[in-house]
Amino acid sequence: MDSETGGHVTEAAQQDDVDELLDIVVISADELSGFAAIDDDAATAPVSLGGTAEDREREREVSYEEFGKEYIRRVLHKDRILTMIDELLGPQIQLGPIGAGPGRKAATVSALGTFRPCKGEEIPGELLSYRVYLPISVVFDIDMRVDKHRFTADVVVPIVLTVHTVAPLRIRIDITVPGDDEVALTLQSDTRRGAVLQKLARLEPELRRFLVKVVRTELSKPYVRRATDFDMAELIDEAWPGIAAVILPRGPEDRLT
Repeated sequence: MDSETGGHVTEAAQQDDVDELLDIVVISADELSGFAAIDDDAATAPVSLGGTAEDREREREVSYEEFGKEYIRRVLHKDRILTMIDELLGPQIQLGPIGAGPGRKAATVSALGTFRPCKGEEIPGELLSYRVYLPISVVFDIDMRVDKHRFTADVVVPIVLTVHTVAPLRIRIDITVPGDDEVALTLQSDTRRGAVLQKLARLEPELRRFLVKVVRTELSKPYVRRATDFDMAELIDEAWPGIAAVILPRGPEDRLT
């Protein structure tokens, strides 16, 4: 109420009161210890810059596209791919007995392979690809009805893994198994007759073909398909609680500095 205006406060007087109140608030805020000073010229600048000033002087910003390419290569680097293959295949692979020879009735073949740590190399190209060598120690048992033979072999099966990025944020890894002529195989027999049979029957090419089928069968199983096709958004969603625990304040004390 105002006596000069008949008990009513004018709109101009109300605005004066508001302006005076704002001046008091701003002055009080600027005088507050540790309060961020208000700079009109920098009002639209970022309030918080990630990292430290020293980091920002050294860093080089990249495009989202370049970041994505580097991200894929860092996440799926060679050692991680090799470890993934080792863990996928496990210690051993077994197949058989299966029929062999004319009508698949002349003999049966069984194989027990023990995997050794694989090795590999990146294949230069637009897509991220790796040539991976699977070393396998294999025991072949061949039952020819009238007698049996056991052969041992040191085998190296090369495979190629190619990484594809699929919309919106999926990663798919295609695995290609070579022809049997690319399989390295050194065969040994523990008997003299087995050694003769090895030469007469052209056993090594047949065992190479057999091994390629074994490896192809194993790598086409559902458990391998699950491990080579995954949604990065889903993985990040699942991992976010752990990420948040690292980057977000853990308590009131983290907000004091």
